[in-house]
Amino acid sequence: MISRRLLPLFMGLLLTAFPCRLQADVNEHLNPLVTLMIQRLQLSREVAWSKCRAGIPVADPAREARMLTDLKTMGSHTDLSSSEVSRLFLPQIAASRRYQEELIAGWRSGIDVPKIKQLDLAEIRPRLDRVNQEMLRQWAVVCHTQFDWADREESQRMLRERGIPTDVAKIAVSPLGGQ
Repeated sequence: MISRRLLPLFMGLLLTAFPCRLQADVNEHLNPLVTLMIQRLQLSREVAWSKCRAGIPVADPAREARMLTDLKTMGSHTDLSSSEVSRLFLPQIAASRRYQEELIAGWRSGIDVPKIKQLDLAEIRPRLDRVNQEMLRQWAVVCHTQFDWADREESQRMLRERGIPTDVAKIAVSPLGGQ
């Protein structure tokens, strides 16, 4: 048993011998990527509103496949393998789809509809494509980083703070490991 007088000394030695994070702060190199995840999901809200008003289904497998193929091609120019690109973007596509489904279900059940102008998908998709391209550039910087649970949890918290539902945030940050 350690005396109360020796406890601070013992804790100092323990933290020196076994360094760890005392608080969850997202890896500084990860911030730009997480910010882009938020932007992408915010655009998904606009996509959902457009699809809801036009009666278009949420899932668009052909568009998703084209987008992923294009991103894999771009990724190869930054030394990212197809699997590394998929590791980031398959969860982003799934998170976007889930978010759109949740939003549309809510609007149809009587939850207040957004007070945003309905845009055509042709107006939104180029913005989404730009965010995807920037995400790819940021992923090339960090994809080989060893993330830990704190990176994933803090990233998820950042998304939730911006109004992203917990289940959607978990999907979006899943490429960050620390499982």
